[in-house]
Amino acid sequence: MRNLFFLVTLFFFSFQHASAQDFIVKNNDDVIRGTIKGTDYFSVFIKANDETDVILPAKDIKNFFWNGNTYLSKGFATGKNLEYRFVKVLEMGKVNLYAFGGEALMPAQKQKRVRFSPSIGIGTGTGGYGSGMGLGGGVSIGGGRNNDNRPAGAPLVRYFIEKPGAGPLQEIPIKAITEDTRKAEVKTILLQKLGDNPNLKAEVEANTALNSKEVTEMVRKYNQDY
Repeated sequence: MRNLFFLVTLFFFSFQHASAQDFIVKNNDDVIRGTIKGTDYFSVFIKANDETDVILPAKDIKNFFWNGNTYLSKGFATGKNLEYRFVKVLEMGKVNLYAFGGEALMPAQKQKRVRFSPSIGIGTGTGGYGSGMGLGGGVSIGGGRNNDNRPAGAPLVRYFIEKPGAGPLQEIPIKAITEDTRKAEVKTILLQKLGDNPNLKAEVEANTALNSKEVTEMVRKYNQDY
């Protein structure tokens, strides 16, 4: 009996350990398990269980799980091309909210800097949770150094929101402290995405902070109601 208890305990410990392990799902559904060392949102670096170091570009990945968070590969329009980047899932449901940036990056020689600018184009997304396509105002990511006057070492974070079936992925200009000059734009976007819920519509209209924490909570409430 004691041996049986030991075996059951060992099984559950092993299961929990495996469940908590980092992993990557490739486009062909192959799974690589191991320890993810970092991402620059263009690629992801993992030390696989066989001790092999692997760096994979976002275009070859559906999603990956790291430090308790899920990251999806999403397509961004860059002129006539479509480039894939990883986004961190903040909320997923009828409305999806993502973050780009702000995590531990790849080794310095593998880092890339990006900047965002609005464009008109076709935006598509793929991931373990589904895919979508939209035509209209999209987001373009171009190479180059960002000149946003951030303090040295401060993480650059961009937020994106989408309502599948109701338009393409869209940048929403929220921050930990959202700039007053961008709050009207944030409110307009939120009313478009969440405005069919009367309670949340009233909450958006009354909210004066519209920061990343409060917007994430509003999206969470919206998804809970559907």
